[in-house]
Amino acid sequence: MLRPTFCRINLKNLERNYESIRKKNEVIAVVKANAYGHGVIRVAKRLRRLNVKMFAVALIEEGIELRKAGIKTPILIGGSIYPFSNFREVLKHCLTPTIASVESAAALSRRAKTRTAVHIKIDCGMNRIGLKLKNAFGKILAISKMKNIFIEGIYTHFPSADLDISQTLGQARALSVLRRTLAEAGIKPFFHASNTAAIRIPEARFDFIRPGLGLYGMKPYPEYKNVFPVLSFHTKIVFLKTVEKGERISYGGTFRASRRSVIATLPVGYADGVRRELSNRGAVLIRGRRFPIVGRVCMDMIMVDVTGLEKPEIGEDAVLIGRQGNEEISVEEIASLCGTINYEITCGISSRVPRVFV
Repeated sequence: MLRPTFCRINLKNLERNYESIRKKNEVIAVVKANAYGHGVIRVAKRLRRLNVKMFAVALIEEGIELRKAGIKTPILIGGSIYPFSNFREVLKHCLTPTIASVESAAALSRRAKTRTAVHIKIDCGMNRIGLKLKNAFGKILAISKMKNIFIEGIYTHFPSADLDISQTLGQARALSVLRRTLAEAGIKPFFHASNTAAIRIPEARFDFIRPGLGLYGMKPYPEYKNVFPVLSFHTKIVFLKTVEKGERISYGGTFRASRRSVIATLPVGYADGVRRELSNRGAVLIRGRRFPIVGRVCMDMIMVDVTGLEKPEIGEDAVLIGRQGNEEISVEEIASLCGTINYEITCGISSRVPRVFV
């Protein structure tokens, strides 16, 4: 590491989060988008040691990456397979495809040479992909009769589990009706529906739960408990200077010093995932204290006002996300400042920032 900027990934906290969640039900671990920015290979290998039953990713490429890393655990491709010719790669790497239409099931049936497990996606109100719940039974029945298709699982995605428990409960109950109807017809796959936010609703857990956010110690809603953050974001002071009252900082001069000030430069910027919305709003931790980001966030650097710090030094540690001393800057705090969600903050930390696993 030639630049002192990195993310520390706490695998012990990953284990703690997983074990806490698994007390509710067996787990399909969501590791798409590079495990939400945490480093998918090391995360998946640690969860495999804990006997996770299945992984879920979004892309065929993500599934192939895990297979090439030696992961033999079942892997669900959560996105609809398009174009259908890509089923060749799904079959080659023993991945489990999502079937979101009768047409995609037929395409797989034509290509598959042996009995192939699939999971059927039900649309309970997300209106993204999947069979509409109201007419899903007949279509699932048709798919079940196709050559070389084995319906291993049926699942949905709750669109508002973090905001609307009543709506989510209604969707879960409707899915339960479909489950009973299918069972009466002799079709008995396992069901999964709950993301981290929906785990609090017992009726929504079904056979497996499907956490993503909670595995990484992030909150789907403010009251979420037993959170152990897995990722922290670190850098160091690389330059110090004194500016006089009235001098401006960074592009556009959006910050003007109100006093003679000591400004520290940190080697991290928006190309690394430090959001520009944090310009003149965000903070970093140095010696366990908060110091404000001043001026616009640059592509590769930010400036921090450390005037109140006694004898600041080049090489001092700075924390952008995480805890230092008694202070903490959480992913949720940064997301709130940026007007977005915590998912986007960790997923937005770029690949040029090394992940250091501890």
